[in-house]
Amino acid sequence: MFQFQNRKEMEALSEALEKLINGEAPEIEGISQDTLPSKVRSQILCLGEIMKAKDQALGKEKEEIRGMIADTAHQLRTPLANMESYLELLETMDWEEKERENYLLALRESQEKIRFLTEGLIKMARLESRIIQIRKEARDLQETLLESILQVKKEAEEKHIEIRLEMTEGEQAPHDRQWLGEAVYNLLDNSVKYSEEYGQILMTVVRNEMFTEIRVCDWGRGIEEGEENLVFGRFYRGKNVSGEKGFGLGLYLAREIVHQHGGFLRLKRQEPGLSVSIYLPEE
Repeated sequence: MFQFQNRKEMEALSEALEKLINGEAPEIEGISQDTLPSKVRSQILCLGEIMKAKDQALGKEKEEIRGMIADTAHQLRTPLANMESYLELLETMDWEEKERENYLLALRESQEKIRFLTEGLIKMARLESRIIQIRKEARDLQETLLESILQVKKEAEEKHIEIRLEMTEGEQAPHDRQWLGEAVYNLLDNSVKYSEEYGQILMTVVRNEMFTEIRVCDWGRGIEEGEENLVFGRFYRGKNVSGEKGFGLGLYLAREIVHQHGGFLRLKRQEPGLSVSIYLPEE
């Protein structure tokens, strides 16, 4: 169980977050070890390291990195504010053990949101600054796709969603297994989130002389007309996704990964649902 010192630690974290939003590198002192605030502190300091790295970038790239960090810091405000509120309640009220455990769970969930956002930003920064080298090799595409399906299996089973893969067994395509797997996982994760219980998700692979197409099709909520390009924006969330967990990073990251494979994404609305295709060039 986490140990809590006082709300001064959370206030120090909030001040550090505001520095990030204003384009300054944060300094955080006075945080106890092995506490929930210490875990959040490490995430914020990661953002600070990326902020420092932007000083070595040039022109437009520097502004893009700064914009990413500011966007992420804004997104962090809500879970951090929630953590402050929960800590205040835990410190000032005499709660029954069960009620206290509920607040502790809410605190952990807020910390998990902060971790998820920070990791997402690190991936974005590494992709956009070309720190990551996509290493394409002719690999068994089926293995990569099955691994991505396995990553969403638990969430799909909880909603009784069936995921089918239709492709030629043993088919190969040049790709970076880790990063293409990440892109496909993000597409599947969205489909699972926005599909109804007992729904279906179909993934198909089709090849021609120029491209290998990996299509993920669901019959869930879909998106509204006019959102086809907006959904690829950083932190954009569709109008039909209220109430679902998420930060609008999945499609953005998927597109960046596919672009670095030399390919592109294409999205198509359907009634109901959505179809998203990854096109990888044949090389």
